[in-house]
Amino acid sequence: MSSFISRLLKSPFASKRLVSQLTQRGEGKLGAVLRQLGLKRMLGIFGVKEGGGTRAISTTPVLKKELTDDMELATGIFKRELMLRQAGCNDPWAMKRPMKRGAGRENDPTVIPSAFDGRLVGCLCLGDRAPKWMWLEKGNPKRCECGHYYVLKNVPAI
Repeated sequence: MSSFISRLLKSPFASKRLVSQLTQRGEGKLGAVLRQLGLKRMLGIFGVKEGGGTRAISTTPVLKKELTDDMELATGIFKRELMLRQAGCNDPWAMKRPMKRGAGRENDPTVIPSAFDGRLVGCLCLGDRAPKWMWLEKGNPKRCECGHYYVLKNVPAI
């Protein structure tokens, strides 16, 4: 019994393992030690009942449920995108491949689809490593620095 008291006195705080070893078997050795030292009020802190035994632990059973479908939770643009994917359109935003520019002449400009009145367009001009960005607006064709023409075409929103 004195070895348990010395182990408790040496450590600044009792570890879970030490407390579980001392509170095993009925009242446990810790309960007996605390009674001998006159520290009955400390019994509740370590999970030892006054009458002996340890404090009961209760658990709540978890029910197995299935997750809700994405379509039930989706709203707005995300829902429209999911509906298009279910219909077979795997690329509703047409972003898998970059658009190739057409002839790019003033009378035959490259057509850029957009559901809005303006769109940011990048032109990969010959000899340049980085694209040249320009704001393309609805109306007349716009000319890039390299000489290619672009025009905005209205398409329905997704």
